[in-house]
Amino acid sequence: MIRKLLLAALIAVPICYYFALIVGAATYPGYSHVTRYASELGAADAPCPALFNVPITIGGVAAVLASIGVVVALRDLSGRWLWAGLAGVALACWGASMVLGGMFPMPDERHGGFGLGLAGPLVPLFAFLAIRKVEDAKGMRLFLGFIFIGSVIVLAIMFGVGHLVTRGNVGIWQRINTGISIPWFAVLGVWLLKRGANTRRAPRLAAADP
Repeated sequence: MIRKLLLAALIAVPICYYFALIVGAATYPGYSHVTRYASELGAADAPCPALFNVPITIGGVAAVLASIGVVVALRDLSGRWLWAGLAGVALACWGASMVLGGMFPMPDERHGGFGLGLAGPLVPLFAFLAIRKVEDAKGMRLFLGFIFIGSVIVLAIMFGVGHLVTRGNVGIWQRINTGISIPWFAVLGVWLLKRGANTRRAPRLAAADP
């Protein structure tokens, strides 16, 4: 039951983020998703900063808690602690950066989470390595590989590679970045819940087979 709750927390992360983004923008007259950062919704001069900052903080806490469930679930699937543990640590670091981002709105220097958010792209990489030998997991491995590569590419663009990001389109690029790097948490959470349920069901079916 505890593991299910922890993995459910992982599913809640993108829900919290997009609630903050959508509701925060809806209460901010003139806000543009094209030209403005998401964090501006929680800045001191925003009309209702709590509508952004509170869900972001809750989502960060959910990610930190979910990191425990991810470690245990990946370890049980793969039989290996190393990659499962690293995936959990990376997720916890990313979650901590979200908590700091929500607690310390722009322009507070702590809003950046001291760079902990950069651990985010490592979560799909370590999860991929954890399940690389797990049977019937090819689809998830391909998915994790896509998320990792996509996250790295878009993050590099956000940092200036290719000089594609301008003040006139920074919002679009940030939405692309978060669109790749956040919703997938729910997919992993659901997959781990289903795999865990199937693993527990198999021994019962074997015992019931005459």
